[in-house]
Amino acid sequence: MAEHIRLDRFLAEAGIGSRAEVKKLIRSGRVSINKERAKQPEQKVSPGLDEILVDQTPVKPSAPPTLMLNKPAGVISATKDTKEKTVLDLIREPYASKLHPVGRLDKDTEGLLLLTEDGGLSHALLSPKKHVMKTYFAVISGQPDREIMLGFRDGIEIGEKKKTLPAKLVFLSVSDTVQTADSEENEILPGVESIFSDGEILPGMRSISQSDLAHCEEGECCAVVSISEGKYHQIKRMFGAFGRQVCFLKRLSMGEVVLDPALKPGQYRPLTAKEMELLTDVPPIVHEDEICQ
Repeated sequence: MAEHIRLDRFLAEAGIGSRAEVKKLIRSGRVSINKERAKQPEQKVSPGLDEILVDQTPVKPSAPPTLMLNKPAGVISATKDTKEKTVLDLIREPYASKLHPVGRLDKDTEGLLLLTEDGGLSHALLSPKKHVMKTYFAVISGQPDREIMLGFRDGIEIGEKKKTLPAKLVFLSVSDTVQTADSEENEILPGVESIFSDGEILPGMRSISQSDLAHCEEGECCAVVSISEGKYHQIKRMFGAFGRQVCFLKRLSMGEVVLDPALKPGQYRPLTAKEMELLTDVPPIVHEDEICQ
């Protein structure tokens, strides 16, 4: 069934002008629908079916932008739900209903979630053959342990047919230093260092904030994890295999696209042209255990 929307909304979404500007165009007789002069801004049209002209020039429907959302806890990664608040409920744009989340984050997990209309982009990022890396900041029970890091590297039995694919785990040593703007290039934050990792910096680590670190309480430690799969509750189950509980989890990056630290939980923005390039040019990761002999 064709979608019917207001003419002024269609023209505004197509980039012709603001709602006020396109209303003036309509009332001045410069807009036609199927060769007939448009009469009212609230007149309904079917994008893609109706021929809509402005000054005799066809206007094509514009695709909504792909959005970067800083998902807050307590919101589910779905397009609609009768009981729970969804991520689309956070999007205050006329094109919100056209979007869908790329993958999912658990209800209590925060951080980077992409929203798009582009099914091809979603498939490319979620395809098991691509193994797009996803990096998370985690607060877990207990203290840093090298054996856990080695286990993540080698793969872990979590009740699936196969072990998890190799993942990267970096524990963080955190002091009471206050964040400043003049940190060294190889620093995550002043007062924060990676341990058991030879100083390795994973994607998104520099977007960790002091408010993220504040989730870590006595008897807990901070870590950053990069995985190339998306199994159900995977990170929680991986730490659970070592008797550890994940107390806080936040996605920092997907591929090379990193969560904008300026976005507060619940806020969003369109991806930049550079970020879209990074998403659409993700080379597949080949793990040694997947190479055919």
